[in-house]
Amino acid sequence: MISRTAGSADPTTTAVRYARLAFVALLAWLAWSAFHDEYGVVPLVSDIDLAIHEFGHLLFRPFGIPFLGRTMVILGGSLTQVAFPLIFVGYFVSKREDGSRRDVFAAMVCLWWSAINLLDVAIYCADSRAGQLMLLNGLTGQESDGHDWENLLTGWRLLQQDTLIAARMRAIAVLVCVVSLFAATWCALQEPAAQVADAAESAGSPDGPVLGGARTFKRR
Repeated sequence: MISRTAGSADPTTTAVRYARLAFVALLAWLAWSAFHDEYGVVPLVSDIDLAIHEFGHLLFRPFGIPFLGRTMVILGGSLTQVAFPLIFVGYFVSKREDGSRRDVFAAMVCLWWSAINLLDVAIYCADSRAGQLMLLNGLTGQESDGHDWENLLTGWRLLQQDTLIAARMRAIAVLVCVVSLFAATWCALQEPAAQVADAAESAGSPDGPVLGGARTFKRR
């Protein structure tokens, strides 16, 4: 008979833990760079976010029909950009049939992504009156009438408060980003060991594969 002990799984558990902690460190560095960058750029992620933003406009105007009105067509880009990662947050924190969460660590990574998107929206909003940002059409906000937040805040009669609104968005983005990184760190330290324990319990259960020897894993 083959006896499976906790020590045999330690290298794998440790590797997963360190890999996740390294990834959290990378996310923290990217976030620090983004929050200190004039345009909030994150390599690759910002390009993906731009595509999601533009899709958001189309989502609220299918077949050229603004079914929820022009305001939602304009707002749809920023709204979809921030909300899209939250769909994955909801999926990863949802429970399986056995009651366990799918992957809270992955959920926190997606929450970090949403915070980065909110930062991008805040920068866009802060540019409403200044109109210095280059838009997708190759013109600045001052040269084009396609600046989302200039149009939104003008319609809401809040244009003079663009920087104040943007500052509040940015503060929320900072808070969400910090929470997601701390939570991801906690998950990186906790989840690998819990997953090993789950695997051991499954292996030793009547419904799972039978391995010789006593089960030596315990859930913490």
